[in-house]
Amino acid sequence: MKSILLIRYSALGDVVLATSVVAPLRTKYPGVRIEWLTDRPFAGLLDGVVDRVITFSRKDKSTRAAALAEVKGRFDLAIDLQNKVWSMRVARAAAPKRLRFVRRTPLQALASLFGSDVVLDGAHQTLLYARAAELSSPGPLHVANAESKRAAELLPDDAKWVAVAPGAAWETKRWPAERLARVASALCADGYKIALVGGPMDGALLDTLRPHADVDLSGESLAVLASCLARAQLLIGNDSGLVHVASAQGTPTVALFGPTSVNRWSPRDPGVAVSLGLGCSPCSNHGTHVCPLGHHDCMQKLGVDQVLSAARDRLSRGRSSPDRR
Repeated sequence: MKSILLIRYSALGDVVLATSVVAPLRTKYPGVRIEWLTDRPFAGLLDGVVDRVITFSRKDKSTRAAALAEVKGRFDLAIDLQNKVWSMRVARAAAPKRLRFVRRTPLQALASLFGSDVVLDGAHQTLLYARAAELSSPGPLHVANAESKRAAELLPDDAKWVAVAPGAAWETKRWPAERLARVASALCADGYKIALVGGPMDGALLDTLRPHADVDLSGESLAVLASCLARAQLLIGNDSGLVHVASAQGTPTVALFGPTSVNRWSPRDPGVAVSLGLGCSPCSNHGTHVCPLGHHDCMQKLGVDQVLSAARDRLSRGRSSPDRR
């Protein structure tokens, strides 16, 4: 085996979790060249993780032809961790041997077309990726730390930083921002400085946290955010991609879970998941716009004291993984 193409182009957390197959593949196939096809916004995270990153734009379908031409016939093995129609087409073009991540059984896939999506709660996503790649177990997560100089300017060493990420792609995954603001305020009183992280979709949530933040990183690029998270003592956030970026940088995390599976999506070490563990949870694979039962108790009943206690406990133990600044 001389060359492997990995295919995973969305979303942020899934791309980061998929990096867990890289180290085991290099162990299984010594000297192998690994390339990765991904969406352009994630390219900076993968620089140095694999031998080469090939990009296209999910927002611009005209870029797909060039990506197909770029990979055609160049690899011995293609591992499709996306499992979409187009990713399967890429894999067929790229290599004679192909492996594919299959999330649902054929019956479950059929049911999903009619609005019934069985919640997967049995194994962590990294283990599912490892099985798809015919590996015995997943390896560590890894993302680039290419913007360490800029990150040092934003989060200087003369302070202890806690990053706070109020956003998530789906509404039901979001803990109320005003409660997160109370946690941030308490940690400020403990002597920590707060770094606010998020993206364009998190506008109103970020507004709630800004009065409590010492630095606002929401306008920075994903590459800069990744390097900033490598400097933080802790990240507190909902079940979202930034939690996995922080984990990949060796930064402790406190991840807040409600409708999604802790078993499947919990942060890797050195992180902890905070969940009420209600009988109705998990109710969704990725979150929804509204609670199917109408009450959203899984997040609404999660108290400030519980989250603050988890944060303080994790901070008291320091960074158990090497600081990747």
